[in-house]
Amino acid sequence: MDFVERVRKNLEGKLRIEDGNCGTTHKVLREISRLGGKAITWERPDGVGSKILDDKGNIVGEGEGITWPPALLFAMVEGGFFPEEIESELIKSLQCIIDMEKVADIYGYGRVVTPVASAYNEVWKNGGRVAIRRNSWGVEVAFIDKNNEEIAVGPISYCPTCGTAATIPRAPELAAKIKEELKDKRNTGKEKYERGLENRFFFKNDRVCCEIVENGKILGRALRCCIAYAGVVAEVHAGIAGPKWGALFKEYCRICPVKLCRKGKNTGEEANNLLVSLEQKNMTTDVGIDTYITATVKKNGEFIGKGIGTVCAFSSLMYAAAKCIQLKSEIEVVRE
Repeated sequence: MDFVERVRKNLEGKLRIEDGNCGTTHKVLREISRLGGKAITWERPDGVGSKILDDKGNIVGEGEGITWPPALLFAMVEGGFFPEEIESELIKSLQCIIDMEKVADIYGYGRVVTPVASAYNEVWKNGGRVAIRRNSWGVEVAFIDKNNEEIAVGPISYCPTCGTAATIPRAPELAAKIKEELKDKRNTGKEKYERGLENRFFFKNDRVCCEIVENGKILGRALRCCIAYAGVVAEVHAGIAGPKWGALFKEYCRICPVKLCRKGKNTGEEANNLLVSLEQKNMTTDVGIDTYITATVKKNGEFIGKGIGTVCAFSSLMYAAAKCIQLKSEIEVVRE
């Protein structure tokens, strides 16, 4: 039995649509890591390239995406890590890949948090809001104006941040404004591309580990609760990202109320299941940014919870569910 078959067999009956693209990717990466494999990504002008390596270092899947996590999921799909019926559904829910070049035209090199933060600020500044909702195995994002009319709805995407990035090109005036705003901004992804840096992802001690590698030398390493968060913190440790990010992320880890990675739990899986629960109870989730990315949950237009997170609204949602008494009572969250 080859490597891919072993991974697929070990995951039989364990993959659920409720876990979403993010939860599923982390679940598969955990199994790949357990069997001695790892995932690799690298920045390029139109986004991110990716590959999955088996326990002998052979390439068993290749892909691409607007940033690291969806690129890895695409490589898993291309590598045959999923049963046929799930594979076809995952392909449908990775529609953001179609918009790779349009997303890259705004900022590029796999960087999405910076343009996403700008989009949140612009929409909220004009009295609107940004809503996230589940769709198939993924998430879709809607920009809504002050009159509660949809300005743009993005493709089914990997997560709220990827979904927001893929929605920006569908609001041409906003896209042009953000592109102009960011044209002279430093782009860490471009710097990594020019240096030929590689990102290696695998699970270690129930956390996602990211290593930033240059010519075989590890420049930085971080263990965090998800692929994206581990990646940006590894950049901080490698001296690539600005020091303010390092201080910000360190503080978030200190105050994080869920500590899922310490419990061996999957942040993407938990957050996707939470979002499903919210929608089943007719609650809506809006996202924005202050110091951290924030998620605000409402029911019948009334505020019932708010949380902060790092590079994605999923961490914000988990924070809200853990800290807001009213929201906890609504969804009947049971914590260990």
